[in-house]
Amino acid sequence: MSDADDKKKGVSRRELLTFWRKPLEELARPKPPPAATTAPAAARPAPLRPPGMLQELLLVHSCIRCGKCVDVCPARAIHPLGPEWGAAQGTPFINPRLQPCVLCTGLQCTHVCPSDALSPVYVNRDVTMGTAILDESRCVTYRGQACDACQKACPIPGAITIDEAGRVRVVDALCVGCGLCEHVCPTEPTSIRVVPRD
Repeated sequence: MSDADDKKKGVSRRELLTFWRKPLEELARPKPPPAATTAPAAARPAPLRPPGMLQELLLVHSCIRCGKCVDVCPARAIHPLGPEWGAAQGTPFINPRLQPCVLCTGLQCTHVCPSDALSPVYVNRDVTMGTAILDESRCVTYRGQACDACQKACPIPGAITIDEAGRVRVVDALCVGCGLCEHVCPTEPTSIRVVPRD
């Protein structure tokens, strides 16, 4: 049996040959669980934040994790980040593939925040959550198939267009990053995704 085979079983050859020299208490002590395999926060893409967000570092430090933005969201799009996000745990984020921001009337989440982690926003064109990035290698319109799902879903006139060849185009200057396009994209993985603005 090789050392590699022993490792798979959780016992090394060295441990097998020297176990009799270990104190009984050490043998009885349970081994710690293996280290978590989640990627470090620096290796993950930044989370998409709700409308009215401050710069990321300011949001993490000023958010008091009260959950008011989560509770007021009519689309149930806002959720708190989990413990794997370290210092950012409990701060609000949106996963547009599951449920995008619908740019609700009054942009309610931006008006209930008691700590100003989310600043009040009054009109949709002033939302700067992120921007849509199109992966042309996945988008069916770049393979000659007709699709306008993202354009139809987009609430901002002109932010997503279809060119004369029938291909999807994103106008970055108009995109607010709500994620409705990503939510309705028929490809898997999605051809269009929203990333936070720097």
